[in-house]
Amino acid sequence: MTNIELIKKLLKRLKKYSWIILIIGLGFGVLFYFIARQSVVNYTAKSTVFPLNSTSDNTISTSAISNILGLSDAPKSFTAEAAINIVELAFSRRTREAVASAKVPSLKNKTIAELLVEEYNRHTGFMQNEPIKGPLDSATLMNIGSDMLYGAFNAKINKNGILELYFTNSNTDLVRAVSYIYIDKISEFYIDLKKKKAQIDFEFAVKKADSLKLVLDKLDEKKIQLNESTFFTNQELDRYSLPKINLENDKQTVQSQYYYAVNNREAAAYKLQKETPIIEALDKPEGPYIPSAKNPKVYAIIGLLLGLVIGAILISWKVISQYVGAELNKAIEKASQPKEPATPKA
Repeated sequence: MTNIELIKKLLKRLKKYSWIILIIGLGFGVLFYFIARQSVVNYTAKSTVFPLNSTSDNTISTSAISNILGLSDAPKSFTAEAAINIVELAFSRRTREAVASAKVPSLKNKTIAELLVEEYNRHTGFMQNEPIKGPLDSATLMNIGSDMLYGAFNAKINKNGILELYFTNSNTDLVRAVSYIYIDKISEFYIDLKKKKAQIDFEFAVKKADSLKLVLDKLDEKKIQLNESTFFTNQELDRYSLPKINLENDKQTVQSQYYYAVNNREAAAYKLQKETPIIEALDKPEGPYIPSAKNPKVYAIIGLLLGLVIGAILISWKVISQYVGAELNKAIEKASQPKEPATPKA
C-alpha cells in the first residue's frame, strides 16, 4: 500500500464513520462542560496596608519620595526599625494560627478554622473536594485551618514599599472577614514589636546612665579620700599629684559618657511615651471581589476538539494498523532473503 492509497483509505473511512467521530466529540464536549460547571467560583479580596509612624520631622525625605514614585528599590522590611520581613510575618504559622483561632461574631461567632472547614465541605463530590470528616479536636482544627489559610493567602511588597494582601475563597463573607482579621493580627504584632523595641531601648539607656552615675560617685569618693589622706604633705610630689591627675582625667571621660547616656535616656523615654505606630489599610477588603472560575463554554470547545481528534484516531486505527503491519511484513521478507554473492573483480 502506497502513501496515496493510505490517505485515500483514511479519508474514505473517516467520511464513512464521521457520525461516530461527531458523537465522540460531543460526548467529550458535554463531559468537559460538566466538569467546568462543577468547578467552584472563588473570590479574591485585595487590601493594601501602609505604616504610619510619628517622626521628629514632618517633611518627606528624598528617599521616601523616590520609594513612593518607584524610582528606587523598595525596602525589604516593612520599616527600617522593625527587623523582620513583613511578608514572612504574614505567612508565618504564628499569624495563621492567630487568624484561624479568631471568632467572627457576624458568622455565628464561629472560628475562622470552623468556617473554612464548613465552606470546604460544602463543595464535595465528583471532581471536587474530599470531605473533611469530623468531629475534630481544637488542635487538629487549628492545623487544618492554618494549612487552608496558607494555600488561599498571598502577600507581597509592591514597588512603592506598600504591603498587599490577597485572600481567596468561595464565600464572600468569609473572604471579607479573613482579610480584616489578617490586617488586625499583622498590625497587632507590628505594634507590639515597636513597643517592645522602644521599651528595651529605654531600659538599656536607664541602666547605662545609672551605671555611669555609680562610676562617677565612686570617682568622687576616691577623690575625697585622696584629699583627706594628703594633709601636711608636699602636693608637688608625683606620688601625690599623679593619682589626682589620673583620677580627674578618668572623671572627665566618664562624665562625657554620662552626658551622652542621659541624652539617650531622655530620647528613649520620649520615644516610649510619644511614638504610637499605626497600621492603616489604604484599600480595605470590601466588595466587589474578583471572581475566578472555569469558563464552561471554553471547556466545552476544548472537549469537543479533543473528542474529535480521539474519535478520528480510533476510527483510523484499523487502516493505520494494516498499513503498519504490511510495511513490517515487507521489511521482514526483505531482510530474510539471501544476499547475492558478490562477483569477483576481473
